[in-house]
Amino acid sequence: MGNSVTVNHVTLSLVKFEKFVTNIPAANRPTGPLVNISGAEGSNSTPYTVTVLAYLPDNPLNRVENTSGLQLQGNEIYLNYYGINPVNILNKEGGTDTVQGREFRVEFNCKEETTNYDLYYIQFTYKVESGASADMIWVRDEDEDPETDRGTVSTPVDGD
Repeated sequence: MGNSVTVNHVTLSLVKFEKFVTNIPAANRPTGPLVNISGAEGSNSTPYTVTVLAYLPDNPLNRVENTSGLQLQGNEIYLNYYGINPVNILNKEGGTDTVQGREFRVEFNCKEETTNYDLYYIQFTYKVESGASADMIWVRDEDEDPETDRGTVSTPVDGD
C-alpha cells in the first residue's frame, strides 16, 4: 500500500492514485467530486475505504500550502483532512439538514482558468484512532487559488 499519515487522530492511507481520463472540456465537468465509502462509521479501529473521482485542471499546478495530509502528486496535489465540521445536506422535503461531517479535500493550486480537466481516481482508507464518529464524510476538490476555484455541491456551515 502507499504512504500513510495521521492528522487530527485519523490515519489516512493511500491505496491508489491514478489519472485515467484526460482533456475533459470544462462544460462536461460535474460540479463536485464523486465519492463512494465502504460503510457507515461505527467503532474506532475499523479502516474505511473511500473512492473519489476528482476533476483537476490540466494546467500546470503550483505548490499547495497545506501539506499535512497524503501526498498524491509531488507538492501539487494533496488529500488533506480537516476534522469533523457541520455541513448542510439536502433532505427529502427539499430543505437542508445540518449534520456533522468528516471533511476531506483533494487540494491543488492552479493560478489560471482552465478549459480542460483531467479525471483522477483516488482510493484511500481512513481509520479513526480516537474521537467521535461522524454522521457522514464529504470530500471536495478544491483549488487553493480562490479566483479559479469553481466550488462544489457540499456547503460548509458558516460559524458564528
